[in-house]
Amino acid sequence: MRPLRTFASGFLLTTLWLPSVEPINAQDPVRLAPKNIKVLLENNRVRVYEVRIQPGEKIPMHSHPPHLTYSLSTAKGKYSSPDGETAIGEAKPGAVFWSEAITHASENVGTTEIHALVVELKEPPKKKSK
Repeated sequence: MRPLRTFASGFLLTTLWLPSVEPINAQDPVRLAPKNIKVLLENNRVRVYEVRIQPGEKIPMHSHPPHLTYSLSTAKGKYSSPDGETAIGEAKPGAVFWSEAITHASENVGTTEIHALVVELKEPPKKKSK
């Protein structure tokens, strides 16, 4: 599946992230991995959080709305889609990636902590009136 490869090559290639139909059991990553994710800001438009994933650590299948990820560390992650496809992605500090809505599982397959900021959109941008 091409979207996962694009995501992986774009993200970490992010932490954390496949445009896909969300399975019923997909979960909010903040609720699923509270020891890895710290919410910094949340309002009616965005949720901003810090993510830290230690080498060898996994975050089970979860979903994100459209979002951007800002990498704060050198990172190497393995991302798995609901249909079982996997992709490896790497990122350097300062890399910024955009992703549409996605469902995936994440694993830190590198030797350093994955550290990133994620900004999730809660509502689509309003169209400008003419």
